[in-house]
Amino acid sequence: MRHKTFWDILDGDERKAMAQVGRAPREPVEPGGTILRQSDLADRVALIISGACRVLWHGENERTTYLASRRRGELIGEMGLLDHGPRNATVTALNRTYLRWYGRETFEGLLAEHPGILRKVLMTVCARLKESDHHRVVVACAPIRLRLARLLLRLAEAEGETTALGIEIRQVTQEDLGDWLGMGREAAGRRVRELQALGLLGDAPTRSRIVVTDIEGLRRHAFGPEPDPSRTASEGPL
Repeated sequence: MRHKTFWDILDGDERKAMAQVGRAPREPVEPGGTILRQSDLADRVALIISGACRVLWHGENERTTYLASRRRGELIGEMGLLDHGPRNATVTALNRTYLRWYGRETFEGLLAEHPGILRKVLMTVCARLKESDHHRVVVACAPIRLRLARLLLRLAEAEGETTALGIEIRQVTQEDLGDWLGMGREAAGRRVRELQALGLLGDAPTRSRIVVTDIEGLRRHAFGPEPDPSRTASEGPL
């Protein structure tokens, strides 16, 4: 289930204030285009008007780690703006994406004038820190045989598009998966084939797509079956 976005939690007056300032979108960022670059000076923040983005962290030895996906109504770049530090991740467009930009002075003035918006920005930051911790525990610390399934489940829920083939995750290759999980392309390829043999993944139309054919089966494979509430209740406390 997708969570509420930053725009969702604003009230009518706060939305009006956000819409009256900032630079309206003109040219879109095309798929694969860089929106924010890691280590750059954080001098502005953006609201996604339409489209979707992927957040990646670039570490040592040219290794990249998937952090999150962002969609319409989400803020991007707010953490660097709040702490006056450099960008801690790179954000790229997943599809044609329109953004409304707010420079530092404009955004800080908006927060000073509208404490409700400030509170909801801080709520968003806290939620993202929790999201990061959850991802680290659920994916990065999982047994290696489950890491790929859990990552694909997260990507399918955050970015997936329903098609005749299943739920398609676009702009991702087996090289990407191996890099993000620290297991290499060949190991990721073996894990993909294992999931295909189980009927959880299908054959993708291109090498830059993954097709999930059984999302609930993938969830059970990644986390195990849901407990039976009636059985748990009848067994009583241990």
